[in-house]
Amino acid sequence: MPSPETTPSDLLTRTYSGLDPLAAKLAELDARLVDACASPNPSIVAKAQQLRRKIRDFEPSVTMIGQVKAGKTTLVNAMTGWNDMLPADVNPWTSVVTSLHMQPGPRRSTAHASFRFFTEEEWSHLVTRGGRMGELAGRAGADDELDKVRAQLEAMREKSRDRLGRRFEMLLGQSHDYENFDAALIERYVCMGDDFWEEAGGDRDKGRFADITRTADLWLRQPELPVRLCLRDTPGVNDTFMIREQITINALRGSRLCVMVLAASQALTSVDLALVRMISNVKSRDVIIFVNRIDELSDPGREVPEIRESIRETLRKHDGPTDAEIIFGCGYWASEAMAGGVDSLGRDSAEALLSWARATFGTQSPFDTVEEMVWNLSGMEALGSAIATRIEAGAGSQILQEIAVEIGNLDQSVTASDAMASAIATGGKTLCRLSEADLTDALDSIEQAARSRFLHGLAPLRHGLMERIETSRQTFVNRATAALLKHLEAYGELEVWSYDPCGLRVLLRSSFQRYVRSASRHGSDCLNRAAADLNALYEQAFALDSARPTLEPPPVPTPEPPVVLGQTIALDLRSTWWSRFWRRRKGYQSCADDFAHLIRQETQPILDTLVTDHAQGFEASLHHALSEFLATNRSILLDIARTHGVHADPSGVQAEATQPNVPGADPAPSAPVRPVRPVRPSPATSSRAVSGPQDSLEVTT
Repeated sequence: MPSPETTPSDLLTRTYSGLDPLAAKLAELDARLVDACASPNPSIVAKAQQLRRKIRDFEPSVTMIGQVKAGKTTLVNAMTGWNDMLPADVNPWTSVVTSLHMQPGPRRSTAHASFRFFTEEEWSHLVTRGGRMGELAGRAGADDELDKVRAQLEAMREKSRDRLGRRFEMLLGQSHDYENFDAALIERYVCMGDDFWEEAGGDRDKGRFADITRTADLWLRQPELPVRLCLRDTPGVNDTFMIREQITINALRGSRLCVMVLAASQALTSVDLALVRMISNVKSRDVIIFVNRIDELSDPGREVPEIRESIRETLRKHDGPTDAEIIFGCGYWASEAMAGGVDSLGRDSAEALLSWARATFGTQSPFDTVEEMVWNLSGMEALGSAIATRIEAGAGSQILQEIAVEIGNLDQSVTASDAMASAIATGGKTLCRLSEADLTDALDSIEQAARSRFLHGLAPLRHGLMERIETSRQTFVNRATAALLKHLEAYGELEVWSYDPCGLRVLLRSSFQRYVRSASRHGSDCLNRAAADLNALYEQAFALDSARPTLEPPPVPTPEPPVVLGQTIALDLRSTWWSRFWRRRKGYQSCADDFAHLIRQETQPILDTLVTDHAQGFEASLHHALSEFLATNRSILLDIARTHGVHADPSGVQAEATQPNVPGADPAPSAPVRPVRPVRPSPATSSRAVSGPQDSLEVTT
């Protein structure tokens, strides 16, 4: 066990201490919301409670990617403080993303677990068409390659049937949920190497559901964490069927921060270039590269600078995130420090540790205990600090800004509501100039104008995106075809030709980023206009003077990175498959025509996803921000009117009501402003008309 001076809890606290300022800021905002929850306005209370839940549910995520045997899982185990939680010594067949949801709690314990299986549609796509590899081979007419993929899939399916029997089809699309879990339970769902079942001594329970498990979610209580944190351990991407690649792409879409794990002894191999393609579409500030297993280097102090420069050069060459932070360390050292057994390090690993210590600290360690020193040398503190910095600048900054704006608007509404209540209590007259029906009409017009403005403005932006991505694809095809013809003229048809598709990805990414900038500006303009219209309505509806609210629009959402552009396409393959495809072509024109056709077929699904999932997904998030802003302030305004809008003046005459000059006076034709409905006196009351336009309001006494 660790020495009394340094416990595993101490090590984790050091690692995640960078999240303390963010936790303090969230707690401060939460405390401000407590006052809003005491408001007599039910809509203000409801919004304040919603924001408090949003703070409690805030869970930034970190996606760990890397090829098989890069040491991701050992690293994740050390980062959670549960050394033996996830199986790290097998080469999994399955495409399982394992999400560890770490939650602050009074004590360290496991909570619950959920394992979701592939749907019938997903499994059918894998088996009948061989996944992405089968699709690609089928489009290119590589029947022999497709047959090989199908044979492998058939073998996997038979093993699954052998383990699950008749339950096999019934389980597809289902999930298994548990109130608590341990390592043995996890092995049943995510752990299946080529011969894992046999190596496990014939234990049919181990790896039982592994082939059909799609995702695993595990909840852990971690008292050392100041805020929630989700670590996603993804499968390696070197997969015959490329389905792991698709699973990893989906995991990256749902995460603002990515840690790419490389093995020091083989940093950035050809397999890792598939990972570079993925992270090249993520902003450099959202990527951390962790070079693991430096204990396998003979002299880390000398070799690390060389490896660092080699990685930088490869990233530059392949259009990767050249400014990404690179951290060197060793998950094995971290595990040993966590377990307090640093004396059990092997000789080679211990010598590498000493070499790295001399290069890092010189001859004098700045730490009080061996465990602290080894933990630091393992790279865990540097990784934790880098994660905290990026969370605070990314997802943390976003939620702080969103909550702060919402609280500011609530404070404004509370002040207005209190001012009206005070005026009524002291003067006995209402400060509301509009009836509830008139106010509803005005709000309808603002909402209709805002929605119409938003949708009409998006149409040309999306049209421009589709034109640009089609132009980008055609530009690439033209350039590549010209290079192909030049190759044919120089070498004929016998020598295999290849072409780097990096240029296509750069063009498509540039087109998408241009669209995001335009859509963000448009969304911001629409939100600002809606806020201005609501502020004008406050001024017209209520005689508040200095207490009149000045609402601020919410910040524009952050789009997901277009990681689909990192998906493998035919030109990325440098294998016998591409050679066979090439040698089937006869004649210059056949080569050129078939190549152009293949690229169009291969890129169309990518372009479709770029438009439907990424572009339209971003549009949906913008629309949601606008809709929520309008809905929240509609409820608050109407509640203020209902609460303070009908009170008798002591003089016997109510405050004068005027016809609303509805803000947002230039809505699109599809959103006309409805006329104000006059208020009719009941038979039991007398009435007198207020001077003004023909359809001016009547007020009763």
